[in-house]
Amino acid sequence: MGRFSDHELGMGRRIKRRDFLNGMAVGVGGVAAAATLPGLTGTAAANPYTGGGNGYPPAMAGLRGQTAGSYDVAHAVRDGSFDPGTVRNTGEDYDLVVVGGGISGLAAAWFYRQAFGRDARILILEALDDFGGHARRNEFQVRGRVMLSNGGTVNIDSPSTFSTQALGLLQDIGINLDRLAHVMDTGFYSSLGLKSGYFFNSERYGADRLVIRDTGESWTSFAARLPFSDKGRSDIVRVHTGQDDYLPGLDDAQKKELLARISYERYLREHVGVGDEAIEFLARGTNGLWGVNVDAVAAGDAWAVGQPGFAGLKLAPTPFPGIGRTPRMGLEATDEAYYAFPEGNATVARLLVSQLVRKVFDGDMDMERITTAKAKYGQLDAPNERIRIRLRSTAVSVRHTGSPGGSRSVTVVYSRDGKSYRVQARHAVMACWNSVASYIVDGLPAEQVQAMRYGAKVPLLYARVAVRTWQPFVNLGVSRVTTPSMYWNSFGLNSASRIGAYESPRDPAQPNIVTLSKTPNKPGLPCRAQHRAGRGELIRTPFETFEREIRDVMARALGAGGFDPARDITAITVNRWAHGYTYEYNSLDDPAVFLPEEQQPYAIARRRFGHIAIANSDAGAFAYTHGAIDQAYRAVNDLMEA
Repeated sequence: MGRFSDHELGMGRRIKRRDFLNGMAVGVGGVAAAATLPGLTGTAAANPYTGGGNGYPPAMAGLRGQTAGSYDVAHAVRDGSFDPGTVRNTGEDYDLVVVGGGISGLAAAWFYRQAFGRDARILILEALDDFGGHARRNEFQVRGRVMLSNGGTVNIDSPSTFSTQALGLLQDIGINLDRLAHVMDTGFYSSLGLKSGYFFNSERYGADRLVIRDTGESWTSFAARLPFSDKGRSDIVRVHTGQDDYLPGLDDAQKKELLARISYERYLREHVGVGDEAIEFLARGTNGLWGVNVDAVAAGDAWAVGQPGFAGLKLAPTPFPGIGRTPRMGLEATDEAYYAFPEGNATVARLLVSQLVRKVFDGDMDMERITTAKAKYGQLDAPNERIRIRLRSTAVSVRHTGSPGGSRSVTVVYSRDGKSYRVQARHAVMACWNSVASYIVDGLPAEQVQAMRYGAKVPLLYARVAVRTWQPFVNLGVSRVTTPSMYWNSFGLNSASRIGAYESPRDPAQPNIVTLSKTPNKPGLPCRAQHRAGRGELIRTPFETFEREIRDVMARALGAGGFDPARDITAITVNRWAHGYTYEYNSLDDPAVFLPEEQQPYAIARRRFGHIAIANSDAGAFAYTHGAIDQAYRAVNDLMEA
C-alpha cells in the first residue's frame, strides 16, 4: 500500500489539534482576559485556565506535556543565559515552598501539613500549565461524549509492595484498592473477539501486512505468517517456547550473575543462538519499562519482568544483586488485579489537590466522584488560602538567606510570563528533577551536584487520538497493533473502564480514543546516552511530524477495515515528555548498582541541604508513583531535623 499523501491523510482537515501548536498559542481564542497575579497589586498576567473550552488544560489538544514554554527558562538557567531582570518581591512568606507540582510535590505538601500542622502555609510552584507532572489527564469530547485517557503515568503498580506511608496516603485521599481493582475491564475487547496484531510496513518488508494472532494460536502457527525467513521464524518460536537450558553447568546464582552482566540482546544472540530477524521482532519489547531496546537492557532484568527466552534456565523467582528495582518489585509483588483509573494516575494528583486546596473541586471528592468532576483552575492560587498552587512558574533560584547551617529561611525566585518574582519560606522541598535542582539551589556541595546530574530522564511520547468510530478495529478483529519498524511503537484502543458516572465506549459505532506510544532512543549507545539522544529528537520534532506519522500508521494498518484518517480522526493530543520518567540504574552501565545504597548517586543527591530537602522519584532512582510518594515523605522527615 505504501505511504499516503498529506491530502489523503487529512493533514489539512480542521480538527482539535492546534490549540497550542508546538506549545505556543497561535491565537487569542481560549485565553481569558488578563488577571492579577496573587500577591501583587496591579500586575497583569495572562490566565488561560479560568474556564472551559481551550482554556481548560485537560481538554487542550495539540502538543501537550513539556512544551517550549515550560522548559525554555530552565534551559536558559542551565546555560547561564537567563536574565531575571527586575525581581519583584511578592511580599509572600510561607512555611514551605515546593518546587514541582507533580505527585511527589503534592505529596510533600500533604506530609508537611501532617508534620507541621494544618495551619502551615505552602506554595507549590509548577513550571507546566497543569498540576500532576507526568500524571496527566487527557480529556476529549466527541459527539457529546466525554472520554478520558492518561497522558503519562498509567497505573498504581503492585500496591502489595508499597510502604505504609504510600498506602496510607492513597487511603486518606479516597482511593479504595478493592474497588479500584474492578475499574478496568481488561477482558472487554477480547470478549468482542478482538486480538493483538503486528503491522509490517512495505518500506522494510516489501508490502504492508497486518498479521493478527488468533486466541490460543501456537507460536509455530503464528510465526509461519510473519514476513521473515525460515530461520527467523524458527528463532522466534524457539525464544517463546524453548525449554533448553542455555546456560548449562551453572547454578542459579551463577546464572543470575551472568545475566546481570550481559545485555538481553547478547544473551539471545550468544546463548539462545538467534539471528537478526528475531532480534528485530523482539527489539522494542523492553521499551515500555526502560525506554531502550534489547541492546541496553540487562538480560537479568529482562528475565525478571517476563521477557521470553529464559524458561529452560529454571531460575528461582528471587531477587539478585544487580537485577534492578523494577524487576525486584515484580518478583516480590503478590497482586493479581490491575489497578488503574481511566485517566491514569492523574486521579491521584487530582485527589491530592482536592484535599490540599478545597475550593478547586465542588464538595468532598472520592475516586468515583472526581473522575467526572471539573477542576476550577482559577482557585488553585486563590488569595488567603493556606495552600496555593502556582502554574507556569519556573523556579530559577533557591538559596538560604544566610549560611545553610545558620539560616532560618529560604528565598525562592521564579519566572512567570517573562517576569521574575521572589517569595520567602521557612523550608523548601525540591520536588523537581534532580538535574534542575542542581542548577538552581545555590551553594550545594560539588559531590551532591555531580550526583544530581548522574541520571538521564527517559524520553517518552504518548499520543491520544479521538476517532468518531472504532468499527474499523472490530471489522479487522484487532484491538492493539505493534509496529516493529515504524515511527510509533504501537497503537490500540483505549482501555475499557467504568467508575462512578463514567463509562468508556461500549458500542463500536460510538467515538473512542486510540493510544499511541514511542520511546525514542539510539541503539548501540549506553543507556543514559540513548535517553539524551532521544530527548533531543523529541524537542526538535515538530507537531506536524507526530500527526503525519499517526495518520500514516493508522491508515495503512486499519485501511482494510474501513478506516479513513481524513474522515475518522476528530482530535489529536500528543503528550511530549522529553524529560520523561526517572532513570533507573542498570547493571550494564551503572557500576554503582552493586554498591550499598548510601553510596549510590541518587542517595548522595537527596541529602538535606540546610532548610532545603530533595524529593521526586529521582531521589530513589525509581520511576513509580509510590516511589515519588515515599521520597516526599522522607524529604519532609528530613526537614523536621532542620
